[in-house]
Amino acid sequence: MARLRRTQLPHAIQTALAAGQGVISADRPKARQYLHSLCQRGLLQQLAHGQYTDPELWEGLNDWERFALVSRAYLRSCGDDAYLSGWSAATLNGLPLLGRPPRLPEAVRPGQKSEGTQNGQHGRTRREHVPGQHLRDYDGIPATGVGYTAGTIALTASLPIALAVGDRALRRGANLKNAARDLKGRRGIARARWVVQHATPLAESPLESVGRFAAYAGDLPLPIPNAWVGDGKPEYRLDGLWPWHWAGFEADGAVKYNNRPDAADVIARQQEREWVLRRLTLDLCRFGWKIAFGRLDELTLRFAQMLDANRIRDEPIRWWKHDPVLGPVDPEPSDWPSKHPSGIILPPGWRVDAR
Repeated sequence: MARLRRTQLPHAIQTALAAGQGVISADRPKARQYLHSLCQRGLLQQLAHGQYTDPELWEGLNDWERFALVSRAYLRSCGDDAYLSGWSAATLNGLPLLGRPPRLPEAVRPGQKSEGTQNGQHGRTRREHVPGQHLRDYDGIPATGVGYTAGTIALTASLPIALAVGDRALRRGANLKNAARDLKGRRGIARARWVVQHATPLAESPLESVGRFAAYAGDLPLPIPNAWVGDGKPEYRLDGLWPWHWAGFEADGAVKYNNRPDAADVIARQQEREWVLRRLTLDLCRFGWKIAFGRLDELTLRFAQMLDANRIRDEPIRWWKHDPVLGPVDPEPSDWPSKHPSGIILPPGWRVDAR
């Protein structure tokens, strides 16, 4: 329940909060005393040492928005030589925010060598060697870049989430190999390297990425991300395609249909799409967020059952590779997946999310 205010915030404080995008800093002793007194009266809420926000603003934010605000506040309290990292950096650089946010924000102080992590009441700061190529400025807020952030997240996130973040980083043009190289020696580097090896820029959403991971988890043949199929010509893209089994999957987020004035048109197009795909004798498995992120084993089982019901054919279905610039193109020999189980080994403890 929101705390009741005894009065309104002074205009000068409201102006400072707006200028600080919801955060006001106490940078002098008198200011610290004044802001602390406003916090005691319930007019401000402390986020980090000397950093405050408007309680009414705080109450209107979701979990990740609060984490983003706390991350910026914590960075301000760290001084000029710190950069947001991990999930805190992801709130700035456009990587997908999946699962629940960490309890504490994360920052890094670049140095000549790694000296471990300092845990405090309001955040965690790690002293480590971070090459300058991985450091960025996002509208005045220092943070690690997309590739290094994705690599850092992969050290502790569950592997399906780490793969989804890695896919997005590649799609953004990041160099995950360089990031993993510069994270050498960190705990969890094995799963970060796994992500580097198996991430693809062809996945267009985290839901598609987790669907592809279900095939890894079940030691199934690997699907082609976003392959085109159609009756003699490329007509529709599938989120995942097993060409030798004439089967595929579609990852359907609820936002596709919810709260849209054109929802009826969307559904009509979906039905037409379904008709064409079924006419190709293509079997499909549809899934959403609840099963992908809550019941991954069940999704893996559904894929296995569908592939078992659609045994390998002598001829694969006609398909086209998706090129982000050119659209559908004929696949090269290297684009073809194996028709047999991948045999890929997952790192130990891949389900654990230790953020």
